[in-house]
Amino acid sequence: MKDLSTFFYLFFVFNGFHILFDAYMAVGMPGTGSAGIIVMLQCISSSKKAAVAFCGISFALWVLHFVVLLFKYIKVCCHYRLHSHMFLEAKQQAYLGFTQSGAGQAAAGVYICSNTGTFV
Repeated sequence: MKDLSTFFYLFFVFNGFHILFDAYMAVGMPGTGSAGIIVMLQCISSSKKAAVAFCGISFALWVLHFVVLLFKYIKVCCHYRLHSHMFLEAKQQAYLGFTQSGAGQAAAGVYICSNTGTFV
């Protein structure tokens, strides 16, 4: 069941945003609450040794998390291509899941019973 195209596309979207977020946090724009490389450089220039240590640890952990997620993303992408999943297949699986769910059946019933043929 977990080898469905729909799950792959959900993984690609959400893990892709997570990878971008890790990169953003590792950079450490001032005022964002992250302790990345830019904040660490500011702390070095103002001689704050404890802050430099904490920013260095934070930066290293963000980069480590980024690398792990990127590795996982590449492995899943290779598995996806090996099993030749396609977007059309994911779309059909999503439609099938929607029509088999109670919410999908209720929505279809409302649509069929409406006079105008549109959802109200």
